[in-house]
Amino acid sequence: MKRQEITVTIDQDGQATVTVSGIDGPACQAATEALEQALGTVRSRERTSEYYRACQRQASTIRRIR
Repeated sequence: MKRQEITVTIDQDGQATVTVSGIDGPACQAATEALEQALGTVRSRERTSEYYRACQRQASTIRRIR
Protein backbone atom coordinates (compact mmCIF):
# COMPACT_ATOMS: atom_id res chain seq x y z
CA MET A 1 0.00 0.00 0.00
CA LYS A 2 1.41 3.36 -0.95
CA ARG A 3 1.76 6.18 1.54
CA GLN A 4 -1.27 8.47 1.82
CA GLU A 5 -0.55 12.05 2.79
CA ILE A 6 -2.54 15.27 3.27
CA THR A 7 -0.49 18.48 3.57
CA VAL A 8 -1.99 21.80 4.71
CA THR A 9 0.02 24.96 4.00
CA ILE A 10 -1.11 28.30 5.43
CA ASP A 11 0.51 31.41 3.98
CA GLN A 12 1.09 34.76 5.72
CA ASP A 13 -2.31 36.05 4.59
CA GLY A 14 -4.04 33.09 6.26
CA GLN A 15 -4.92 31.39 3.00
CA ALA A 16 -4.75 27.60 3.26
CA THR A 17 -3.75 25.16 0.54
CA VAL A 18 -4.58 21.46 0.95
CA THR A 19 -2.51 18.98 -1.08
CA VAL A 20 -3.26 15.25 -1.26
CA SER A 21 -0.91 12.52 -2.46
CA GLY A 22 -1.15 8.76 -2.51
CA ILE A 23 -4.95 8.65 -2.87
CA ASP A 24 -6.27 7.89 -6.35
CA GLY A 25 -9.56 9.03 -7.81
CA PRO A 26 -12.36 10.95 -6.12
CA ALA A 27 -11.46 9.40 -2.76
CA CYS A 28 -8.91 12.21 -2.33
CA GLN A 29 -11.70 14.77 -2.33
CA ALA A 30 -13.71 12.73 0.18
CA ALA A 31 -10.62 12.46 2.41
CA THR A 32 -10.32 16.26 2.66
CA GLU A 33 -14.01 17.17 2.82
CA ALA A 34 -14.21 17.74 6.60
CA LEU A 35 -10.89 19.57 6.60
CA GLU A 36 -12.04 21.88 3.80
CA GLN A 37 -15.27 22.67 5.68
CA ALA A 38 -13.30 23.52 8.82
CA LEU A 39 -10.94 25.82 6.91
CA GLY A 40 -13.64 27.79 5.07
CA THR A 41 -14.79 28.29 1.50
CA VAL A 42 -12.94 26.47 -1.29
CA ARG A 43 -11.90 29.11 -3.83
CA SER A 44 -10.37 26.78 -6.39
CA ARG A 45 -9.58 23.12 -6.90
CA GLU A 46 -6.79 21.66 -9.02
CA ARG A 47 -6.96 17.97 -9.77
CA THR A 48 -3.67 16.12 -10.23
CA SER A 49 -2.94 13.09 -12.40
CA GLU A 50 -3.60 10.89 -9.34
CA TYR A 51 -7.21 12.05 -9.36
CA TYR A 52 -7.66 10.75 -12.91
CA ARG A 53 -5.77 7.51 -12.31
CA ALA A 54 -8.06 4.48 -12.10
CA CYS A 55 -8.12 2.81 -8.73
CA GLN A 56 -6.35 -0.50 -8.82
CA ARG A 57 -8.73 -3.22 -7.71
CA GLN A 58 -8.66 -6.93 -8.01
CA ALA A 59 -11.84 -8.56 -9.26
CA SER A 60 -12.70 -12.23 -9.28
CA THR A 61 -15.38 -13.96 -11.26
CA ILE A 62 -16.69 -17.23 -9.91
CA ARG A 63 -18.54 -19.53 -12.23
CA ARG A 64 -20.42 -22.54 -11.01
CA ILE A 65 -19.69 -25.60 -13.13
CA ARG A 66 -22.38 -28.25 -13.23
